[in-house]
Amino acid sequence: MTKQEINKYTEDINRLIENRNLAQAFSLLYSILSNLQNWQLQDRLYSLESTYKTMLNYYVKGAEDSERDKVYSDIIQSLYVIADQVIFQAKTTYYNSLFYDKRRINKLYYKENKDQVYAALEDIEGKIALLSLLDNNEQNDKLKEIEKQKEIISQNVFNNIWLSDIWNSSDKENWINIINDQLSFNDLSCLIITATTLNLMEVFDENKALLLFSFASDENDDIRERAIVGIILFLRKYNNRLHIYPSLGAKLKRIAQDAKFINSIRHIILQFILSKETEKITKKINDELLPEVMKMKNNNPKSGDIFNIEDFKIDDIEDKNPEWRNIIEESGIQDKLQELSELQLEGADIMHSSFAHLKSFPFFNEVTNWFKPFSTPIDAIGDKALTNLSEIIKASTMLCNSDKYSFFMSLSQMPESYRSMMTGQLNAETNAIKEAMSAELNIDSKKINYKTRQYIQDLYRFLKIHPKRKDFEDIFDVSPEFYKVPSIYNLINDDEDLLIIGEYYFDKNYFTEAADIFNHLLETEINNDALYQKKGYCLQMMGNIEDALEAYQKAELINANNTWTIKKLAFCNKALKRYDDALFYYKKVEKLNPDNLSIQLNIGHCYFELKDYEQALKYYFKVEYLSNNKVKAQKAIAWVSFMLGKYEQASSYYDKIGDDANYIDFLNKGHIKLAQNKTTEAIKNYHLSWSISNLSAENFLEVFNNDVPELIKVGIKEYEIPFIIDSILYEPKIATD
Repeated sequence: MTKQEINKYTEDINRLIENRNLAQAFSLLYSILSNLQNWQLQDRLYSLESTYKTMLNYYVKGAEDSERDKVYSDIIQSLYVIADQVIFQAKTTYYNSLFYDKRRINKLYYKENKDQVYAALEDIEGKIALLSLLDNNEQNDKLKEIEKQKEIISQNVFNNIWLSDIWNSSDKENWINIINDQLSFNDLSCLIITATTLNLMEVFDENKALLLFSFASDENDDIRERAIVGIILFLRKYNNRLHIYPSLGAKLKRIAQDAKFINSIRHIILQFILSKETEKITKKINDELLPEVMKMKNNNPKSGDIFNIEDFKIDDIEDKNPEWRNIIEESGIQDKLQELSELQLEGADIMHSSFAHLKSFPFFNEVTNWFKPFSTPIDAIGDKALTNLSEIIKASTMLCNSDKYSFFMSLSQMPESYRSMMTGQLNAETNAIKEAMSAELNIDSKKINYKTRQYIQDLYRFLKIHPKRKDFEDIFDVSPEFYKVPSIYNLINDDEDLLIIGEYYFDKNYFTEAADIFNHLLETEINNDALYQKKGYCLQMMGNIEDALEAYQKAELINANNTWTIKKLAFCNKALKRYDDALFYYKKVEKLNPDNLSIQLNIGHCYFELKDYEQALKYYFKVEYLSNNKVKAQKAIAWVSFMLGKYEQASSYYDKIGDDANYIDFLNKGHIKLAQNKTTEAIKNYHLSWSISNLSAENFLEVFNNDVPELIKVGIKEYEIPFIIDSILYEPKIATD
């Protein structure tokens, strides 16, 4: 079977079971099993189908059966389980991907049971207890041996769970006990949770999900946050199945009473929203920030003395060379740096671009190591400088675990003098960020727990950078959004949670999702004008002007004199070409803000569109007189003067525009010269307009032809238009011959 065929089978079987077309689902499963030769699964499927046929037989005969609903539910659940196992085996047999390649190897060569893991952990505990009896050199050697043993255990356990078959309840209890047991070290517990989550992204497994639920309220932050991330990924992927698994529903209902759990759910959703910004941030750094840095370096004659790109960090620029500050302020980089610094404190992944190229170390050949909590690497044991470096890196809250390993490996290969300098800088920055975060986290419910952020960024690195990333479903690029999943929505559907999530979408310009959440909130908060304003703005930015107008109108009914709302009502009406209504609202807002020249200009535009050119001209003159930037008003005056037949005035105003003139201005100036019977000057201006427009002849003439009705109105004969067009198309010298 091909990958495409298996994917189609999977989609069809899930759809048939979900729609309760069980006879067809049985038939399809038999056809897959005929390729797999798994007699045990075939016997289980046959037995289940026989039970279903018996139930149907009783139903057809009209027999009363008080247990029918329960039997039917059990059949559906069992059919899902068999279907999962059939598809899982088909993928294991036929798929060529990292997961299934490793799964085939793992089934052949590696299989550690609970007793073996316990024995290995007890051995580690015994060796640790004897460390104090050894001298320093022997301690370091023994500690390296212990860490290597831990590494092997971690990799084997991770792979055994990640690549495992569907569990029974005994498997689940064994791994729960290992996490809970005092013998278990924290790294291993975290990796068990992550491996369980990754396995669930490949196949539904009730017992693995129950393991995650068991640690959703754990006191250990690392374990708890990883478990909750796994839970919401599981809920999103398998929401449609939850109703047939009472055990999962009961677990979910129980932990939903824990306020800390709900808060973590909210923070995880916010971090996933924020992860959408990562590619934008990377693009901003690569396309805007770094080119500006290089430009500054190349353009400034002193740049070699005062600016070194290696010293360029995203932080406060106080206490640096004052000449740097002048260069940065003049280049506009300061604003970009400030924006990135604020995003960094908020939890945005601004480090992705920096560390994306540092994942080629052999360390990352093991999938386990992409998710391993950072601890002192084996190579640093016994080396005081490297140990100190690893401790500083470990304390950083801004780097995720895989980036910490990348950073350590990069620095450990550098000369000692440079490494010392970087260590000092990192230590100072870490302390500064900790202080900033501690001051803000307590007062801002939108700040994301750094443990949550670090783990989700580890997942992001793996799914966006790993060489085999295309073998995995990208959890950062799938639908639906978490708040749209019923089982997750039920956890965060109070107004406070929804508002925070909605505001987050809104703040990041994800207007479709923000509008959807504001709609939910407006079902109960019907008198909240701010929500109507924000909903209207979302719809406006989505291009849905008609519905945006309706939302703004509702906001106005609640708060009639809000200037912002009135301006938006004017804008939407103008965009919809309802110039009378737009003029009404612009006039209304003019009374509230009589000195706002933008409003004056828009009133002039409305009069212009209503063909009341004299009134339009009055407002344009007013704006020109009062404004420091007169160009917009001067262009409007010039064109309206032309429409009124005031050609000398129109021409003089186009002359005033000077260097701010664009190709449309030269086109219009050509029209004026044409109306004045100055055909030679008209053709010169048309040529100039075309030359600076970068338009093709066809496109330029399309623009010109749009103005033909106005030219005819001012007296240009229709039969002259082809002469003018051909004169434009010939070489410019025709105008001077």
